Amino acid sequence: MVNRDRVILMTKMSAFRQREGKKSAAINQYFRSDYVGYQVLKSVISATIVYMILIATYVLFHFEELMQNIYNLNLMGMARRLLVYYILLIGVYAIVSYVIYSLRYTKMRGRMKTYYNDLKRLAKLYEKGQQDT
Repeated sequence: MVNRDRVILMTKMSAFRQREGKKSAAINQYFRSDYVGYQVLKSVISATIVYMILIATYVLFHFEELMQNIYNLNLMGMARRLLVYYILLIGVYAIVSYVIYSLRYTKMRGRMKTYYNDLKRLAKLYEKGQQDT
């Protein structure tokens, strides 16, 4: 005979697995510090690439002006300023990434905890069903 509680619980668990189970399982295989650190590292690398693209775009856009004033430019001052902007960009980006990925990991752990608790409840329902027959 079909147990209504088991069917409801299995449907809920199946929906979780199809919606976000694969993504959560992929995140769940990491320790929190490893997952967050890896994601922050990827973010810093991405931000570095974007910063280099922005600088290249600026240089290409203002190439004629830069070539006319190349001898009048304070290259050390400009390099220092670009380095400060880079450090600020990376710092802000790393902090934001850390917060976002920490929250994602925490939420995922809560969802996985709920899923595992549902698995335990399902096992108990099966045990109870076995004893009743």
